[in-house]
Amino acid sequence: LRKYKFSTRTGGVVFALLLLRTGKAEEVINELLPTPTTRTWGKWKTIVLDHIKHGRGFDFGTSDWDDGTWTNKEKEMLVGLFQDAHDAH
Repeated sequence: LRKYKFSTRTGGVVFALLLLRTGKAEEVINELLPTPTTRTWGKWKTIVLDHIKHGRGFDFGTSDWDDGTWTNKEKEMLVGLFQDAHDAH
């Protein structure tokens, strides 16, 4: 049995989604990460699910999400969440 350890739940969930390769990724992510319905989490989920669905790489840049409307706190959170997804890949 092989064990994997992730520093965050988001990283573990992204890893699981990549392994499962399911057409129901949105259902799975919502079940495993019942996160608040904030704009930040919504943007992160949308982009990560899109990258999984279309087999895109996991090198996220600000051009993927920054439209100039994010607060510094939101930007910091998004950068951390995208780093978790990148690390899981």
